[in-house]
Amino acid sequence: MTLHVDQEALDRISTSLSDAGKDLDGVSGSAPASVDGGLGTPAILGILGRIVENAGQLVVAVEATGEAVAAANSNYRTLDEAAAEPLNQIAWRG
Repeated sequence: MTLHVDQEALDRISTSLSDAGKDLDGVSGSAPASVDGGLGTPAILGILGRIVENAGQLVVAVEATGEAVAAANSNYRTLDEAAAEPLNQIAWRG
């Protein structure tokens, strides 16, 4: 077990999640507005609608996760050293 948090790795993870959300959201315009599926058209449109809705929820979740990782990393940066200092002092007295 380690007490080290790789803040650069967390930055990369946050950026990767944010980029993935933007990329997925960017392809939403490529979904067909109509299809020619004969008698199956209503079912096909229903399936497409469900896929688009689920993809939208995935975009929200991925972007929220990226924001949460960025916020956690920011907290590590600002609070970790201050919290570690008393523990280091105790450890070095020991």
